[in-house]
Amino acid sequence: MGWRGGKLPSAPRPGVTTICRTVNAEVSQFAHLLDALACGAALIERSGRIVHVNPRAAAMLGRDARCLLGQPIQSLYPDAEARDFIAAALADMDAPREGEFYLPTSDGGRVPVVISGRSWRDSTGARAYYALTMTDITPLKEAEADLKNQYRIIAELSNTILGQAENLKDYNDALEHRVHERTQELHEANMDAIYMLAVASESKDQDTGDHVRRLQHYSQSLARELGFAAREAEQIGYSAILHDVGKIHVPDHILKKPGPLTDDERLAIQEHTTAGEHILSTKPFFHRARKIARSHHENHDGSGYPDRAAGQEIPIEARIVHLADVYDALTTPRVYKRAWDTYDAASIIEESTGKMFDPDVIKAFASLQQRNAWRPNPAILDNSRSLV
Repeated sequence: MGWRGGKLPSAPRPGVTTICRTVNAEVSQFAHLLDALACGAALIERSGRIVHVNPRAAAMLGRDARCLLGQPIQSLYPDAEARDFIAAALADMDAPREGEFYLPTSDGGRVPVVISGRSWRDSTGARAYYALTMTDITPLKEAEADLKNQYRIIAELSNTILGQAENLKDYNDALEHRVHERTQELHEANMDAIYMLAVASESKDQDTGDHVRRLQHYSQSLARELGFAAREAEQIGYSAILHDVGKIHVPDHILKKPGPLTDDERLAIQEHTTAGEHILSTKPFFHRARKIARSHHENHDGSGYPDRAAGQEIPIEARIVHLADVYDALTTPRVYKRAWDTYDAASIIEESTGKMFDPDVIKAFASLQQRNAWRPNPAILDNSRSLV
């Protein structure tokens, strides 16, 4: 709705010069109000002739305000599209209008503005005018153009970066593959060193390499049956190989003695558990091996050595290897005994449930036996003989 009449100020603000066509006093007073606005403003007749332009609007146009009075506003615009827009607005003055437009400057430039147009009538209602306010949005347009330019630059850079990222990914994939290969090579080198150290610590007969390979298989199989993840079971398997590394410190004449051992000789052999723990590195790779070396002769009822630990006090890795080692010792010939039948060995082990062995480990052992998944593949033993 247009603004209609009302009491207006009787005089302009001090210091503000009003430039207005010869109109009645009421219109002149309204023009003073427009001069007080902080934006450009103009008053236009229905015909399009300019009645008043405030100083801010004149400054944006780059023209003398006196020269604008009485001119048709359409004459300022060089393009037909702008003139048509103005004609439509004047034809329907009662409809308020807001939006982006521009002011044509005297040098042919354009000042982007946001306009707001409303109709205004004097108190008699006889004459209708169009009151326009114009806010310069040049800084916003410049910022918008700058953002668009930045977006274009970023888009171009993104394409370049994407291409470089693809190249980097290919390089990274190749590097990861090489690191994996190198890690595997180091792992294999570590395993070879472990086997050779284990062989050196055992008896010097043909069965030495076979023994450590069998023990690895038994321990890994038991770990898997007990619910360990494949990687953890593998670690327990290769850590079991070093269970008797401490025997390096035990004299051969005691290790190979065919008859009964004296108390001192038995004590010397028992010390191989703590000696093995001290020999092995404190690096994380040997963490399980150290626990196995020290505790693989502990019994479930606390009657073992070196710490007389019992039940859950014994590391699970050592409980696993304890059973695997006893089974292999029973079923393998030694200088001081014959090999036991596998059935007899399994029976004596199961009879020791809760005494020498953890009941859970016994259950895993029995389950593997029933599924014929206990004995190692002959190929495993063939690989071990190259280390002897």
